[in-house]
Amino acid sequence: MKTFPFFILFTVALAGCMGYVPGQQSYWDAQVREMCAKDGGVTVYERVKLTRSEYQRLGGDRDIVPVPSRNSAGPNAPYVADRKITKIHEWSPEVYRRETVIIRVADRKILSRQVTYGRIGGDFPSHAHPSSYGCADVGLLLDIERQTFEIMEGEK
Repeated sequence: MKTFPFFILFTVALAGCMGYVPGQQSYWDAQVREMCAKDGGVTVYERVKLTRSEYQRLGGDRDIVPVPSRNSAGPNAPYVADRKITKIHEWSPEVYRRETVIIRVADRKILSRQVTYGRIGGDFPSHAHPSSYGCADVGLLLDIERQTFEIMEGEK
């Protein structure tokens, strides 16, 4: 029985060395929830109406228009997305703020902005996939493409 206290002490010390701190995950989930409530979600500045043929030409699928990142967009892409990730907490758990803006290339106008926060990890060390928590878990809609583009029915 003398080995049992040593085993517990060893396990706690090892978990601490691997970055696990009890309560960290709950703390950061509460912080993410608060940041999502204050700043998260989608803001549409200008809704773009597309005909069905424009939608198809842009590669639309399931009422979503795929918007390439500025780096991967072709030279004739009419819309691009800029994404910026800011680390709030670096490690165990990782907490971030991600901002996406959709821009019309022709006049460089920002059409919409999406802000989301998330937490990855902070779990007891294991080989399992780390847990996560973010604005979608709070119930915010993070469908920037669907909110930015409207497909006009009956028009070609």
